[in-house]
Amino acid sequence: MARTSTVDKLPAEIRDLIGQLKDKGRTLDEIVACLRQMLGPDDAPSRSALGRHLQKVEAIAERMRHSRVVADTLVRQLGEESTDKTTRLNIELMHTVIFDLVTAAQMANGEDGEPASLTLDPEQVMFLAKSLDHLGKASVADVQRIEKIEKRAAEKAKVEAAKAVDNVAKTKGLTSDTVDAIKREILGIRSEPKV
Repeated sequence: MARTSTVDKLPAEIRDLIGQLKDKGRTLDEIVACLRQMLGPDDAPSRSALGRHLQKVEAIAERMRHSRVVADTLVRQLGEESTDKTTRLNIELMHTVIFDLVTAAQMANGEDGEPASLTLDPEQVMFLAKSLDHLGKASVADVQRIEKIEKRAAEKAKVEAAKAVDNVAKTKGLTSDTVDAIKREILGIRSEPKV
């Protein structure tokens, strides 16, 4: 089993500081010097370990930037009114993100260059399971929303068609029995009994 990187063993605030220093344009040697000053030469990660860590972070950041560009482009192509397509796109993108995270973890190398094994603590497993559950629910909710929209559209079309039949019936002199038959047979609308 591969060893955990010395950078990954550092407290979260130190890893955040490494990212902040890199974002400010500090060189690898400057970051190493800062860490040695803060942590001491024995507890600071080596230059090579820090370099590998920063390369991994940059590779992940590049993939995220690329994913955002692709998602933005797809949503623009779908148009403003395509909320169902956008919802489906978001679900697919989330599936891709989860897959990419698992794949990246499996492909990551430890300090000795050997492939790292994928290990998830119970909290990470719970978050992954919740993400998959939410994706499933979002997919079901999307289908239900589309069904409701289609049902409302069909009902609205029936009402408008019935009004059109009534208007034509008046101008063409059709009997109420003929109008009721048209509505019943073609539109599936039952006329209300006359009192």
